[in-house]
Amino acid sequence: METFDILFLCHEKDRKILEESIKYAQKNISDFRKIFILSREDYFLNEKDIFFIDEKIFPFSKKEVEKYAPKGRAGWYFQQFLKLYFFRIMGNKVLDNLLVVDADTIFLRKTEFFENGVPCYNIDEGFHQPYYSVMERVFGFGKQKDFSGITHHMLFQRKYVEEIFKIGSNNGRREFWRAIMENIDKNTISGFSEYDLYLNYMLKNHPNLIKIRKIRYVNFPFYSPCWIVFFRFLGYHYLSAHDYLISDKFSAPKRLVVEFLTLLGIKRFLKETLLKKRILKQV
Repeated sequence: METFDILFLCHEKDRKILEESIKYAQKNISDFRKIFILSREDYFLNEKDIFFIDEKIFPFSKKEVEKYAPKGRAGWYFQQFLKLYFFRIMGNKVLDNLLVVDADTIFLRKTEFFENGVPCYNIDEGFHQPYYSVMERVFGFGKQKDFSGITHHMLFQRKYVEEIFKIGSNNGRREFWRAIMENIDKNTISGFSEYDLYLNYMLKNHPNLIKIRKIRYVNFPFYSPCWIVFFRFLGYHYLSAHDYLISDKFSAPKRLVVEFLTLLGIKRFLKETLLKKRILKQV
């Protein structure tokens, strides 16, 4: 049986939903050892089973990343590098397997992340060329398969993160995070994905050491008990409750329609058709 640690990153705005995410992770994620919370202050001071890690101990800061990032996006890039550097900073305090889960992601059903010792990776449709362009410039490879690894969690393994660091840092001759930021597309607000980097690296270099699977999840504006019961009843493994969806008019009905189209296999067809007709732009 493979064991792993869980890592959540926490911004102050995520404190409330993270309480739910942790509760459901403890209940439904199988075979983990510890839960780490990485943030700038300890929001769970009285939780003895939660281990706080201060982001100040990392060898770079949000202010440094801000010099390279599009306006208002430094934090988005910064949190990705915190995840990738976590093994290096923590050393043997963290296991060689690390499940990173987005703070707003709630696991609704029992979920395992290893099958016969092989790590499992969920996938989704999606394509954002700047993610793969920066990978090509820094790491020498791009998109490997016609799907995305951006599914609100990622199981990182120390050995392969170190291999990625070796390439990205040119065997230690340059700073890893800076090499990426110097090569992002400045014309897009989202120019890099740590999840897609890791999954595409594994698909290219170690495809037989991972298992691709498809488990159902939903992007939704709310995470009240009734919605949790509703989506669990429908067979969803997890729900990601994004705060940016709340301000969208009729957000819940819209998301339900999207899920219905996805289940029917229509969503992707519609998107590809609209792109071909140039009604929808590829970002």
